[in-house]
Amino acid sequence: MIVVPAIDLRGGRCVRLLRGDPGHAVEYGDDPVAMARRFEDAGAPMLHVVDLDAALEEGDNRAAILSVCESVSIPVQTGGGLHQLQDVDRVLALGAARAVLGTAAVRDPSLVRRAVERHGDRIVVAVDTRDGRVMIRGWRDAAGPLERFLPVLEAAGAPRFLVTSIGSDGTLEGPDLPLYHQVLELTGRPLIASGGVADAGDLAALAGLGVEAAVVGKALYEGTLTLAEAVAVTRR
Repeated sequence: MIVVPAIDLRGGRCVRLLRGDPGHAVEYGDDPVAMARRFEDAGAPMLHVVDLDAALEEGDNRAAILSVCESVSIPVQTGGGLHQLQDVDRVLALGAARAVLGTAAVRDPSLVRRAVERHGDRIVVAVDTRDGRVMIRGWRDAAGPLERFLPVLEAAGAPRFLVTSIGSDGTLEGPDLPLYHQVLELTGRPLIASGGVADAGDLAALAGLGVEAAVVGKALYEGTLTLAEAVAVTRR
């Protein structure tokens, strides 16, 4: 398992939301490039950059994402507001290693198939869940039960899934282990877990489940977990 630091962008600034609520945003810096370099220098193997403005349909942070991609040597996976194949092409052309499809994938699984045909395993499919339901449009609308969508998206060729527990995200209350256990029973694809990680024990629990990666945000910003501790867990 690898640990992937998250950089969420809103108005060009690094923020974290509580359970995806834009009304509960905490700012952790106004220089995404400096934050990305800090994580790279601390040993991060990859970065997860989310364009919150694009996800919320309130603009975009493409320029900041380009600057991040140009400023680090580690891979960057990015998502938020990627609605069409051209959007995927664009962020990958900016230098991102992976493009994350969320709402658009749930609404139109054929987009996943076309994106994978063009870009292979550089595509990640995000499935954001709350109370067993898949949420779309910046986590505002419910699309339906998790067990309905995962098999469809796998059949469409999703190389891997990024599954976020919205109820855990930004809480530092621990990951939703039952959710990830359910996901691993529903699909054989690699799983990236996101939401709730607070410390090294949480990472060990996720590693024990067999997830491919864990996206970590608030714990790194608040200092309840260091990247050195995270890397130590993944090397056990």
